[in-house]
Amino acid sequence: MSVLAFGLNYRTAPVALLDRLAVPADDLGKALDDLLGRESINEAVVLSTCNRVEVYAAVSRYHGAMADLRDFASQWAGVAPDDVAPLAYDYFEERAAGHLFAVATGLDSMVVGERQIHAQVRQAFKAAEAHQATGRLLGTLFRQAMRVAKRARIETSISAGASTMVDVGLAAAERALGDLDGRSVLLVGAGKMGGVAADRLAARAGTLYVTNRSADRAAHLAAKSGGHPLPFDRLGEGLADVDLVVSSTGAGDSVITSADVAAAMANRGGRRLVLLDLAVPRDVDAAAAEIPGVTVLDIEAVRTLTDAGPTAVVVDRARGIVDEAAASFAGWTRSVQVEPTITALRGRAEEVRAAELERLSSRLAGLDERERAAVEALTKGIINTLLHEPTVRLKRIADFRGADLYSSALHELFDLPGDEPPDESDA
Repeated sequence: MSVLAFGLNYRTAPVALLDRLAVPADDLGKALDDLLGRESINEAVVLSTCNRVEVYAAVSRYHGAMADLRDFASQWAGVAPDDVAPLAYDYFEERAAGHLFAVATGLDSMVVGERQIHAQVRQAFKAAEAHQATGRLLGTLFRQAMRVAKRARIETSISAGASTMVDVGLAAAERALGDLDGRSVLLVGAGKMGGVAADRLAARAGTLYVTNRSADRAAHLAAKSGGHPLPFDRLGEGLADVDLVVSSTGAGDSVITSADVAAAMANRGGRRLVLLDLAVPRDVDAAAAEIPGVTVLDIEAVRTLTDAGPTAVVVDRARGIVDEAAASFAGWTRSVQVEPTITALRGRAEEVRAAELERLSSRLAGLDERERAAVEALTKGIINTLLHEPTVRLKRIADFRGADLYSSALHELFDLPGDEPPDESDA
């Protein structure tokens, strides 16, 4: 099997398409079942954030898997394949590993070096693992991604002082609304982004409200940040009272409707309202932006304010760590691919050994138990010694590519059972 990464992100696709393609937490199981039900996909992890929707898959054949992934994306988004294909990217084997490591490290983020993506990658893997959608290949890949991201943070300053999407969004809100100090703020959603927003606003907001579908989570975040919990069914009242709304739920549909906003504006005495929507799919109904006195800032608007982030030197150092790890992972996967050949070769040798002992059983009939055990140990030792060096050499060759030729030759020469190694030309 090989690793294939397929996706769309903030660089390649408009927010409207990312909205349609996004996989809310409640629908993740359905998406994973869909992927695993496809012929060429054996393992899958879905990474769906405000800036990207990506599928990492362990696949049996490249072209078949690419067709499966394109079909999945178009069906999930409810759009024609031709609307997805030109905007999507795909990476295979070493490049797929390198892409994931860059994503986890923050090198591929809108805000270079952001820390939140590391947690999002970990959560995507844990969710897929809990759904039994991962195996040895993706399990090894994602665990290494976590190690690579940690190493990059320790050995470089890639994350030092890096802004988060929340920081950039709040900067955009401040440009639209003015100084946020003393303002009344409503947080809609008590997840990771809501938690970051609460940390940033706790000391600045005059009044901070938190609402969430789970009242317990809203109460917990409100208590932690010195705010006030607001029942989710009173969201409309909150809109009427505050200056800024920061929304970041994982809902699949709009949480803040244009009707709610219009009703709130009728009771605000002309005060402006800024809605900072950091969710994908978007939490705020697009029509709300047409209501007088309302400013809607979504991910598309926030993108224009992202800064350069870490220096080129820091980015290059982090990129070097990523490239080194990707090459190491690729070497491991090539070694794994020759394991069936090694197993088959050892199995054939054992068959020959057992057959020879059986053929000579009449001559060995007079051996006692201790002598028979000695013969067993001797013949197994000969097999192990004979195959040790070829096994080591085949694994070493796999690390530097070219193992397919040797594996195929072994299958042919020894008539080994099982499938021969895949032809890399299929990629």
